[in-house]
Amino acid sequence: MTQRQTHPFAGARKMRPTQKHRPAIWECMLGTVYARNAAGEVRYFDYKWDDARAFAGVDLEGADPRLHRNPWACNAGNDTYIRKGQRVLWVRR
Repeated sequence: MTQRQTHPFAGARKMRPTQKHRPAIWECMLGTVYARNAAGEVRYFDYKWDDARAFAGVDLEGADPRLHRNPWACNAGNDTYIRKGQRVLWVRR
């Protein structure tokens, strides 16, 4: 029996991030996910959403996860780009 994984955006409020928030998790293609930690390191987590949430620190106390579309196209690091209008999970720095 396989362990059930949670969606990377589970538990996030749908609202605009503040200036103290940073992009933490975004999907790439077909359910694969990228995550970024507080140090700015970006990693690819194939379909391991729980590992991506742990790496990004989404479940830590005071993280205040928010789900919002990215307002601009930007380079997230490691030649990884977040498209304009793409849904991103933001957490406090």
